[in-house]
Amino acid sequence: MGSKGRTRRRKQQQQQHEEKSHAIQAVTADDKQPVPRATRIAQAVTGRDLTELKRLARTGDGLQTTAQRRQAWPLLLNFRSLTGDGSGGRNEAHQDEPQVELDVKRTSLPASNEIRRSEAAVRRRQAQLQTVVQGVLRSHPWLRYYQGFHELALTFLCVFGSERPATEAARMAALFFVRDAMGSGLEDVMQQLQLLYVLLEQTCPAVHELLVNVDVPPFFAISWVLTWFAHDVDAFADICRIYDFLIVSPPMQVVYMAAAMVAQNQHEILAYEHDFASIHSGLVALPKTIVDWLPVIEESDRLQREYPATRLQLLGNCRLPRLSAVSTYEATWKRLDPARPLPFASLVPVRDGHPLADPLSHSEKPESGRMARVIDATHTAQRARELALQHRWPLVMATVASATMLVYAWIMTQQTLP
Repeated sequence: MGSKGRTRRRKQQQQQHEEKSHAIQAVTADDKQPVPRATRIAQAVTGRDLTELKRLARTGDGLQTTAQRRQAWPLLLNFRSLTGDGSGGRNEAHQDEPQVELDVKRTSLPASNEIRRSEAAVRRRQAQLQTVVQGVLRSHPWLRYYQGFHELALTFLCVFGSERPATEAARMAALFFVRDAMGSGLEDVMQQLQLLYVLLEQTCPAVHELLVNVDVPPFFAISWVLTWFAHDVDAFADICRIYDFLIVSPPMQVVYMAAAMVAQNQHEILAYEHDFASIHSGLVALPKTIVDWLPVIEESDRLQREYPATRLQLLGNCRLPRLSAVSTYEATWKRLDPARPLPFASLVPVRDGHPLADPLSHSEKPESGRMARVIDATHTAQRARELALQHRWPLVMATVASATMLVYAWIMTQQTLP
């Protein structure tokens, strides 16, 4: 009996120990519950953790709310000049302002209770939008307005709610993301759309063959690229989610989104009537059929990593201009380090001509055109190596010619500004 009693007590103690262990594990599991995304966004903003903030913008439901975007987007867009008036010291009217006024008057605003209640609210928002677009153009007179830029600016205005931060956001987008569309024409943008077909040839050969055989040019995607889908997507929450992703991605990322969207709907596209009108109209309407944009975002991110812009240009035998926003992304945008308060003008100086293309005189401050010289040196190095190989100079000589120029460019990027 004594032995049986000890055995019974041992079993009871073992059972109690197991129950206590399960309880401890449950508490530990509770303690390790994932931190809510809203908390992670707030912590990344407070700590200026751009790596985490960019990861959040790329994944899941992005930055979630308007309030969180108001805090995060200024960091992600490298705001520099909110302490100034945002005009770059210029108030002269821009030559494209009459067209801006016409486009703003017929702009459809995102639905909201305020807009639905009051016609005056509509007019007030339109007046704000005109101020934002004018502010960008007057800051940099060499920029040319294109129809659709006002829709891109409207997204920033609706998120920030006021002209000043919206102007800064639109200005950064104009200078570093959609600059190719803000020249005298859309030739550079059309070159990017040709690269869309190069990408489709690699990822969706059947769709690419259909588009080529029916002779459908890539015009169906022009508003996607120019407005970052703002013109083609009805739900404002979806537009904001797309913008979360695009502002932390290279300038041509919207082209990869177009390819991802086509790839995910290729069976439907191949079922269209094989004539120009059916295929073109079906593709134009494609963004309105997307219910969940996350798969499109994830696939486009994968495509961009597998087929970066440089590889696409080689595959398509199509080289973008050396001062394209795509070509200068590494030398300019990635040099904007939010941890170092570099003067904004040192990277893109306000000039009457194109700031990256116009050579600077020796009388000007050396820092005012540093990025332009870096770009020039990088392209000169590339050209030197190409010429050396073309003329069958020794590979060592070609490499030395290229490396010398690149070292010079690197030295300039490392110079600290006064």
